[in-house]
Amino acid sequence: MKIKSGRILSCALLAVPGAGLTQAVDGAITLGYGHSSVSNGRPDMSSYSADGQGTVLFQNGFSLDLSGSLQHDNPRHGSNAGVLAGGAGLNYTFLSGPVVGAYLEYASMDSNGLVGRNVNATSYGVTGGYDNDLFQAMLFFGGTNATAIRGSTSDWTDYGVTVAYTPMQSTTLAGYWMRSDITAPRGNTTATSFGVGGDYAFFNGFSAFGGINRLNFDALNVDATSFGVGVGYDLSQIARLPAQLSLELARTIVDPIGPNTNVDTVRVGVTIPLGLRDGSAPLNSVAANAISPRHNPVSTFYDIIY
Repeated sequence: MKIKSGRILSCALLAVPGAGLTQAVDGAITLGYGHSSVSNGRPDMSSYSADGQGTVLFQNGFSLDLSGSLQHDNPRHGSNAGVLAGGAGLNYTFLSGPVVGAYLEYASMDSNGLVGRNVNATSYGVTGGYDNDLFQAMLFFGGTNATAIRGSTSDWTDYGVTVAYTPMQSTTLAGYWMRSDITAPRGNTTATSFGVGGDYAFFNGFSAFGGINRLNFDALNVDATSFGVGVGYDLSQIARLPAQLSLELARTIVDPIGPNTNVDTVRVGVTIPLGLRDGSAPLNSVAANAISPRHNPVSTFYDIIY
């Protein structure tokens, strides 16, 4: 569901019958800053991020999901880290609620050695599920071509499920489970990730959000857990400014061979809605990562390490 290339977007729009009949646009952009204190003698991190996510709805049942993420992690000393990612998903929703679609995603990831090597990954596949105002569920099946910066390559078979429950406009509860079967020159292995997140908007402009994500990456003997809670405030309550301020406290625990590494992060963000917007969790939060994951366990988790 994500890509930031104008050429790909233009081709996708041309391929949709009646693409000019745009009915609505839903989405948001979050500009964020985070500071991470890292244990075991690793350098602290300052992170700058820009995340965007949206859906273009057409009058003929088609919809186009777009998203992108740019995160630059600057350590106190040593090499930089970060994420550059984007993707797109084209879906068709039948009148009774079933949805079918396809997706294409790209992610370039560098954790500064905390969760393996630098990786470039291109993911693609098909989706199918059900979507209405109360409940959404989606299955996906696809693949990922991953290339490490040092040159080794691997082929991944990705599959999983995402679910969401929206009992009212102010409340979202969602979760996901996904797995990748990996074929690499040094042998076959797996990666598994799951997460749960939610948000709630109070009547006075305040909101609360929280989430937890878990990654098991057998190839590197890494188990990692990230969790965070936060609050937001809608500035339109006091000014003619359609934006939300947010603050999140998060921790990532990486359990490799040897002592655990803890990453304690404070994140702030400014979220600007684009048209209508579902949910109140800022896009740079652990909650948003669990509510709207990518289609690969490793690329999903990288966003919330720092």
